[in-house]
Amino acid sequence: MDSWEDQVRRFMLDEEEEGDELYLVMVPALQLCMYDEKIPEHTSSLSGAQKVREILEGHERWCKVEFRMESHIFRAVAHFLRVENLLRDTHGVKIEEQLGMFMFMLSHNASTERLKKEYQHSGETIHRKITEVFDIIPALTHRFVKLPNVNQIHVKIASDPRYMPFFQVSNRSRIFALITTSQHKVPTLIPWFSLVLYVMGSVQ
Repeated sequence: MDSWEDQVRRFMLDEEEEGDELYLVMVPALQLCMYDEKIPEHTSSLSGAQKVREILEGHERWCKVEFRMESHIFRAVAHFLRVENLLRDTHGVKIEEQLGMFMFMLSHNASTERLKKEYQHSGETIHRKITEVFDIIPALTHRFVKLPNVNQIHVKIASDPRYMPFFQVSNRSRIFALITTSQHKVPTLIPWFSLVLYVMGSVQ
């Protein structure tokens, strides 16, 4: 069976002999397809795995710049993900590289194109690995995130005279706030600004 190139050449010869006007249009396009060489896209001297290893084994400042965490914390997170079987090493991408791509994306608001350049993988691989890390976020949330006690004022607010007065509400004010809430369906017991400060203090 003739190859695709041989079939194209035979078609070009046939069209040329017949003097078909279509020949003048199709030949340049066919020649471009036949002789246009593909330029390699991933040409970096470092693979994604080597890049992550270089960052982790280099100065700690660069790990903070690239991944927004110290190298020993990064290694501990990768170890936890491996032990808990939340992520798995694959033939082409180890857990450290998967975590590195994810943290780099979050830290630098990186696009898929930039991740392809930085880690020398196809867009499909980048998308699949990032999605796999996103999928385990709920499991990590239940494991590590502790919600604050809604009945207790955070110690940072309680010890700061700038914010604590907002939480010192008299009984009369509480009754008025409850009445207002029942009438207008808007929670007014704690000013919104103080509520934001409370949440920020709880997260830190």
